[in-house]
Parts: sequence; structure tokens; C-alpha cells
Amino acid sequence: MFLPTTKKEMKQRNWDQCDVVIVTPDAYVDHPSFAMATLSRMLESKGYRVGIISQPKWRDPESFLALGVPKIAFAVSGGAMDSMVMNYTASKIPRGDDAYCEKGVPYFSQKGDGKRYRIRPDRTINVYTNQIKSVCREVPIIIGGIEASMRRIAHYDWWSDSVRRSILFDAKADILIYGMGEYPLVDCIRALSDGQSPETMEIPGTAVIRKSAEGVPKAITLPSFADVRDKERSFKIAFALFYKNRDLNPLIQPQDTRHLVQFPRRLLTQEELDAIYALPFERAPHPQYTDIPAFRMIENSITSHRGCYGRCSFCSITAHQGPEIVSRSKQSVLKEIKKIAAKPKFSGTITDIGGPSANMYASSCHIRGCRDHNCLKEEKACKNLVSGTKEYLKLLNEARSIKGVKHVFISSGLRFDPALMDDELIRACIKYHTPGRMKVAPESGSARVLNLMGKPSPEVFADFLKRARNISTKEGIPLKVNPYIIAGHPGEEKAETEETIEFLNKNSLYENQIQMFTPTPLTRSTAMYYLGYDPITEEITPAEHDVKRLEERKLQIIDRDINKKRLSAREQSAKKEIRSKYPNAVRSTKSMPSLMKKRTVDEKTPARSKPAKKPRR
Repeated sequence: MFLPTTKKEMKQRNWDQCDVVIVTPDAYVDHPSFAMATLSRMLESKGYRVGIISQPKWRDPESFLALGVPKIAFAVSGGAMDSMVMNYTASKIPRGDDAYCEKGVPYFSQKGDGKRYRIRPDRTINVYTNQIKSVCREVPIIIGGIEASMRRIAHYDWWSDSVRRSILFDAKADILIYGMGEYPLVDCIRALSDGQSPETMEIPGTAVIRKSAEGVPKAITLPSFADVRDKERSFKIAFALFYKNRDLNPLIQPQDTRHLVQFPRRLLTQEELDAIYALPFERAPHPQYTDIPAFRMIENSITSHRGCYGRCSFCSITAHQGPEIVSRSKQSVLKEIKKIAAKPKFSGTITDIGGPSANMYASSCHIRGCRDHNCLKEEKACKNLVSGTKEYLKLLNEARSIKGVKHVFISSGLRFDPALMDDELIRACIKYHTPGRMKVAPESGSARVLNLMGKPSPEVFADFLKRARNISTKEGIPLKVNPYIIAGHPGEEKAETEETIEFLNKNSLYENQIQMFTPTPLTRSTAMYYLGYDPITEEITPAEHDVKRLEERKLQIIDRDINKKRLSAREQSAKKEIRSKYPNAVRSTKSMPSLMKKRTVDEKTPARSKPAKKPRR
């Protein structure tokens, strides 16, 4: 039975009031891959009455009272992704689709209605909380999800090209939950129902507003929002303190006359994670929806673990989920697969068993973690890293043997580091678990850029590819590799783009997924983009800020794919369509062209296309 979304559905349960109302811009899908489902089912399991307002017509404040005023709190999410990332491309062009809306259509309004009325407003959390406050001031508001999590301290916002204060202050909310929020939300609701005020709470995995920051033991104080906004050196110091802390100690940051106080991260146990995925999900969209593209993609997929210690500079996963791997037990995963396989319409294919990086399942640390937490440092695994590859293979093998299961695929990304991708796993992936193409992410062909990204060198990827192709040949199974490439990461200039093209040619990689770098909040790469240097090492990182020039870099790689004529007719057509949108952009005329002038040691290349700007200090 779905949780109520209308007063009529509340009445069917004989409820006159909800304890908690969850508000989300995503379609309500009762599936463990959707946050509103795991959060609401967890609260329900603790005895709370939970309602869901999915995709409210946010221009009307009354739409947030569709379930009445909750007894304890509103819980507001920005959705599965940051709303600005979801609403705009890397070229800042509004997107015409949204996988979390009915049929992928992102508008309430129809074509021809004038200015389009987006289902997911820009800066969703700010809009939702302000509208709720306008009609209901007496009930506390808790904010969470990745939009809140990655904006929890003062941060650089690329879309407004400004440093913004913590979203907790901008949204005028009462409590912020960062990371995966099932258990912190229960703790917050329990504390509120016991009469505790938000500013007095000290719940792990949360942040609150306090008038005074005194009396917080072992707290690290960051430079104030005003200093971070006005002094780039203060921004650097604040980010470095945040980054190195890894949410182990409380953080304090003055925002105005008040203080943001963030408490240490709450770490899950395996038993707690298993309990989440054992909750009674319908594994379907609410009946008000007929076709949600995001659901189609993950309907028969399994989350095996949370967290990632990859430390990719451009990625938000470590700052959001944490670097510690928390894996579900094998029994928990197999039980979920059996439930799926028992469904009448099950096709026989489990589309994924994975997490942020699929082959980090069951990996752990001999010394239970350290302050640095750089498990894959210097391209050699830390001596204390315990690879979970054998456990992952056992899980995959047992999943394939379940009655009714014909295929078990890995659709999550795979790390190709030798410590996590041995020949046995490569062989299993090629023989049983690759749905068409193996997804890996070299990200660049430049050693310098890869170092800034926190990724292994080109040689590490080349070695993996050689091993994979040898195994493919021996097994007599064709191997298609789908490499992900980022164009325009800080530190990449023309020469580095040429190195990437050379790398792709040398390794005969053609079916590339190429995206432009987007500076998302609170990542190390975004700090590099804003400052002009790495806030941790202070290495200079010139960044291209002109979108058209970034498009040209991306198109140089696309042209190289087209010119090589190694793509299918469909791929050729798709890439030529992209090229046709930018007819005036620079074209490459050779398969491995000398696209740009070689730099000399003494030559200085400006970081931007506008007048050269010195790195911020």
C-alpha cells in the first residue's frame, strides 16, 4: 500500500493528520532507489504517520498544505539531483526533459502557454521552504538530499557565479540533514516530538543554526561566510578545512550574526543498511503516474552498498555519502533479488548490482579507516585496503543461480584500479555481467589532468584495457568498452585536450561518452575552477570559463570519432547531430591532428578566454 498523497488517501487510513509530510520535486516512486520511499518507509516503520507531497504546484503556497499541517515537521528535498544540475546543461541551456517526471516532461504548462512552468523549480529547496513558511510558520522544516548536502557550508555557485552562504540560512529552514538521511531523519523527528528545539540538537549527520557557537567540543571553526565571499584566500582555507575534516569533527561557520553548526557524520552499520532495504516497498510508481523514465532504468536494479573512497575531485559522492563503504549482507541482496524474480512480469534480467562504484562492494580497511582516507593513493592501493572483489564475485554468482534470473548485469561504473579489478572479475564481467558495453571512466588522457581529478594515470587504464582485451580474445567474446571523458576540467588546456585525443586513438577507443565539466557545489574541482589553483596542494589550475570554447574542445573529440568512421550508423548520426548544432566551432581534419600549438616551457597560457586572470589568493 502506497503512503498517502491526498487527504482522500489519508481518510482511507483513518488519519486526520500526518506526523511528517515529505515534499519532493520527483515523482513518487515507492522503490528503494528513490529517497522519498526509503525515508518515508523508515519513518513508517518507527510508528510515524507519513504523507508525501510529490511535485507540488509551487507557485501556489496552498499546494504545500494538500495533506494539511503536519503534527511534527515538513521534510523537504531538492530531489535525486541538485535542481540546477537537473534543470540546465553544462552550457547553461535549460534542459527539455526530466527523468523523474511523467514521460520525462519537465513542465506543468503545455507548449504555447508562454513562459514555461517547470515542475522542478530552480533552487528547489529555497522555493519550497519559503512557500511553506508563507502559509505555515509554526511547523519546523527539515531539509535534505544532495542539494542540501552539497550546499551545507558557504560554497561557490557556478550558475550565479557567486559565493553563497549555507543553504540552511538561504532556505530559512530549521535543520539540515547531509548524506544519506534515513536514520538522522528518524532521530530528528523523535527529538522534535519530544519537544526539543532544533538549535539544541546535536544529532550526527545534521547541521543547525545557533546564535552562539560556544560549548561545541572539538569543533573546527571555518572562516565566516563574509570572509569566504570577499576574500579568496579565506575561501581556500575554509574549503581545505572542510575537505580534510571528512565530517569527523563538528564544524562551525559564522553566517551572519548566527552560526552554522555541523555535527559529525552518522556511520551506518551493515545491519542498519539491511533494515532499510527490507522495508515493504511497492517497487512501483504511485498510481497517479504511468511512465517515469528514471523508474524504468532502475526497476530491477539492486543497491549493494553505499559510499566511495575513490576521491575523484569532480564528484559529489564522497562528500555526500562519505568515503566509508557500507555493504549490505549477501543474504539481504539475494533476498531482494528473489522478491523481484517472483514478480509475474519479471523479464529475467537484474539490470544492476552495484553502488557508486560497483566493485567497491565488501571492501574494507584493516585499521578501520584513517584521517587521510586515500585508499587508492599513488595508483597503488593502501596496504590497509581489503579488496572485496572475491565477495562481489560470490554475490554475482549466487544471484545468477536464483530461479527465474537469466541475466545479472553491472550497470554501475566500475573502477579499473588493479586492486579492485583483477583478471577474475574482468573475465566474469565479460562473460556474464556486461549489458552491451562495459562502463569505465578514464575521464581524460592527460596525466596532469588525471592527477588533478584524483584519477589513475593513463598507463593504469591502458593496462586494464590490454588485460580486458586479452581475456575477451581468449573467451571468444567481443568486448565493447564505453569510456566516459570530461572536457574542460580545471588544468586542461589545449595541449591536454590533444593528449586526450592521442590517448583515445592509441587505445582505439571510439564509443566515447563526452561531457563538459560542470562546477557543482562543494567539490574540489569546483574550488579549483573558482580559485584558479588547487585549494589542497596550491598547484595552478587554469580553467576555461568560456562555454563556447569548452564546446569546441568537446567537439574536437566528437569530430575525431566521426572522422575515424569506427562508429555505428546510429552513433555517427547522433554525433553529427551534435556537431550540426555548432557549425562555426573549430573542426579537426585529421584522425590525430595537431589541433593546437605546442606550448614551450616558458609560454604562459591564460586561464580564461577573457582577459587573463591571476589565480585567486
